[in-house]
Amino acid sequence: MKNLSTLALCLGCVLAANSSRAADLKQSKVTQVVNDVQIISAASQSKKSATVDDAFNMPDILRTGPSSRAELVAPDETVTRVGANTIFSFDPANRTIDLKQGSLLFHSPHGKGGGTIHTGSATASVLGSTLIVTTTASGGFKVLALEDEASITFTNGLKQKLQPGQMTFVLPGGSQLAPVIIFRLDDLAKNSQLVKGFTDKLPSLPLIQKQIEKQEKVIQSGGLNDTGLVVGDDADEKKVKVIDLNTLQSELDQTFKDPTGFKAAIHSDATINQPSIISPLVPTPPNHIFLNAPFALSGDAIFSGHTFRGFVARNIFFNTQQITEPLFTVDLSAYAGLPEFDFVAADYLNFGGSVTFTGLEDSEGIYFALIGGKGIRVAPGSSICADLANFAWLTPGSLTFVGGNVNNNFGNVIMNLGGNFSMSQNAYFHINDTFTLNAAGSITVNASTVGANTALFTSKNSTLDLLSAVVQLNTGGEFTADQDLTLSSSLITADTDSGSLTFTSKHGSINSSGSSFETYYLTLDSGKDILLDGNGCTIKASVANFTAAQLIDVKNANLTQMGTVNMSANTINLSDVSFAGGSAVTLKSLLGLLNVGSSVPGKVNFIQNVTYGGNPAQNYVNNGGGITVTTRN
Repeated sequence: MKNLSTLALCLGCVLAANSSRAADLKQSKVTQVVNDVQIISAASQSKKSATVDDAFNMPDILRTGPSSRAELVAPDETVTRVGANTIFSFDPANRTIDLKQGSLLFHSPHGKGGGTIHTGSATASVLGSTLIVTTTASGGFKVLALEDEASITFTNGLKQKLQPGQMTFVLPGGSQLAPVIIFRLDDLAKNSQLVKGFTDKLPSLPLIQKQIEKQEKVIQSGGLNDTGLVVGDDADEKKVKVIDLNTLQSELDQTFKDPTGFKAAIHSDATINQPSIISPLVPTPPNHIFLNAPFALSGDAIFSGHTFRGFVARNIFFNTQQITEPLFTVDLSAYAGLPEFDFVAADYLNFGGSVTFTGLEDSEGIYFALIGGKGIRVAPGSSICADLANFAWLTPGSLTFVGGNVNNNFGNVIMNLGGNFSMSQNAYFHINDTFTLNAAGSITVNASTVGANTALFTSKNSTLDLLSAVVQLNTGGEFTADQDLTLSSSLITADTDSGSLTFTSKHGSINSSGSSFETYYLTLDSGKDILLDGNGCTIKASVANFTAAQLIDVKNANLTQMGTVNMSANTINLSDVSFAGGSAVTLKSLLGLLNVGSSVPGKVNFIQNVTYGGNPAQNYVNNGGGITVTTRN
């Protein structure tokens, strides 16, 4: 074991807590709630979700869920911040905090802090202005001093002092001293959600910063050295368990051989608020990375036949602090030699803010996937970026983007969903190669943009809507819906020399209103009707093929930028439609007959103002005139 008097990084840095005097503990006001926070009545055991401005009265119980936290402020400005997976209560009669599990950060005005911390099997009185307390698996707890001297008094009268940047353990039984360890204050301040994860700044943050600067000067002078160790949860009166980051990865690789290790990972949440996914702040243990052999995920047919390698947890939370400056990245360079790396959440994969995945090789065949066993959640305005050959998303749930971006400047993006897909409020997808989107539910792109070489959209059981959308493609795209396909006020383009755009509604109608198309091949294929209103639009294609089972109804359409136009349906209605002179127009209906001036089922109907080269189109029907009206096959 390395010398513990040298600088060490604390495993519990993201956790926190402490206590105050009896008068201060009787009531606090809830000032911020993040995710799942409940107040449990001590009298009736009834539960309610905590909200801002709620009163937390003693001796009620406060409970937080995974990746959840809360802030409480007492009348004397004492601040208590509660970490994830925490259960605690105050007992004002004997100035005790009963911390059943989890973590607390406690800050009180100087000279007013003080109280007794009681956990499963340890009790000690702690005095200090800004402290962190977190329970350990053995039933004891850790104490970290942040900005002034802290004093710990054990049940047998022993005392221990901590200076800022020092921590120790209160061992089970609460009657033995444990080693004092120096930890990096700058790492704690940067990464602790209980220091920086709230809207209001911690009142003592300037004092913590002064202690950080003081500690950094000692490090730079050589008075302290970073050991590269992180502090574990086990300790006794002589030593503390530590983990060597240099060997942590090899240990993680071996966990696949232990099935219980995998079970522990898949039943534990992981929060990634820093580039390293093996950082103790994730936290580990348990180990989350499984690389030696592929593993499967059960629970939904969408995962059938799929196996994964990489990072696994019950719920995975990225960038819950919504870091935007500098750009938040997850560094995967340690796995650059692998053909595949995945983030697999048995329940939900959550993006609290923008994330850029870096470090994997941008070469052909590399596969990187985001897997949500129940769903994938992306906070509004988040940008999710990965420049790789194949960037995949897989979930049986729905996927929603409100603003924000998805970028792959190298290869493909593949999304396979068991639910709906939606983009709105100027969301933007930029994909260098192919964007493949398969959704069991509906697909909606509303006031948003997709840019790719090729797009393949398939709504397997529902509708597909492009509403005020911009879809800019090079090679082309295929858009397929089981039910109605709606194109409203959108612009869809592909290469006009060789590109193709194909829109298919298997059992519904294609409804296009106010939408422009620019491509070489344009195909509309409907299991029911095609309704196209081209008012104010550009419809440009060298070859256009419209096929419907029942009706094609085209109006207000300038088709003079089409060289070849083919339409086939039981009935074709054209109103205010212009064809280019010299173009090849073939119109096929059930009866194969032309009718002018009304709509007659089974016929090709020129209802009003249908022109060919600027002249009445009926003058150019059959006999080599440029327009052929005939029966459909």
